[in-house]
Amino acid sequence: MPIQILWGNDLNAQNTFIQKLIDKEVSKEWKEINVTNLNGDDDEQVIKAFDEILTPPFGDGYRIVTLKNNPIFTTKSEDLRTKFEKIHDNIPTNTYFILQNIKKPDSRLKSTKFLQKLIKNNLAKEKSFCLPEIWDYEGQKRYLEDSANAMNIKIDKNAAELIIDSVGNDSFKLINELAKAKTYLSAITTDSNSQLFLKSIDVKKIFSDHQSNIFKIIDLLLQKNINESLIEINYSLQKGEPALRLNAGLISQIRIHTIIKLAVNSGNDNAEKICNLAGISNPKRIFFIRKKVKNISQEYLINLMSNLLDIESLLKQGNNPINVFTENLINLS
Repeated sequence: MPIQILWGNDLNAQNTFIQKLIDKEVSKEWKEINVTNLNGDDDEQVIKAFDEILTPPFGDGYRIVTLKNNPIFTTKSEDLRTKFEKIHDNIPTNTYFILQNIKKPDSRLKSTKFLQKLIKNNLAKEKSFCLPEIWDYEGQKRYLEDSANAMNIKIDKNAAELIIDSVGNDSFKLINELAKAKTYLSAITTDSNSQLFLKSIDVKKIFSDHQSNIFKIIDLLLQKNINESLIEINYSLQKGEPALRLNAGLISQIRIHTIIKLAVNSGNDNAEKICNLAGISNPKRIFFIRKKVKNISQEYLINLMSNLLDIESLLKQGNNPINVFTENLINLS
């Protein structure tokens, strides 16, 4: 199908899909001429993309024009819409026009409604590439298992937990680490036709050294495991994470947890209202956070929030970050 609509926050998967399409459809001899990558943030490049897709490919094979950050299904523009509607019929059958964006198509736009008509008439194809939220463990586990199955790797439960702790929802890193695992397992497996089985002991040997992320720190703080949380904070700072940005992330997430805890304690079960109060767009997330804060007192969360705000003030005064975090969190243990 000439028009391919790709969206979602998994840019690595999007780019992999595009590269496979290029390898399959574009002649290697004419690749430099028949593959064009443009950026929709630049109006001139959008116009250039419209010109490129009307030009038949040189030599054999297909032409592929990719417009990343494309504005066609995310931004209201009558001029852009009318131009696209006029030219879409003239796109050669051996040319792909890939409309790429992390944002989901805005169903309110006339341009999106036009694209939906093309999809219904099999003149365009839509594909989403969405990573599971970092707080959605089951979603991350399914994503990991699907990625591993595509490489003929089966993962045991303990290994899955270790991998998720190591890479989070970084799909690029996950694929690279699984590729390393496949090479390692293939080398030690005698039966080349059997499915590869990845155990926790293998993960510890293969996967990159200790990783840290803000959600791991938050989980440790919620568990009142202050010493471990400080180790993770120190690790993040040593890796170059700006202290103010790290603390801002902690404040943002602990604020959400505190609001949900207070709402639950007050008997408020209205998910929509809680979402509005906490600034959450996905109501499903409330379920996960409720489970996390179930056995945590609201007093602890309020104190934690207060201490993080004190940390912000002290960091802005130029104090040593690790000292500030240590002195203001250690009293919570």
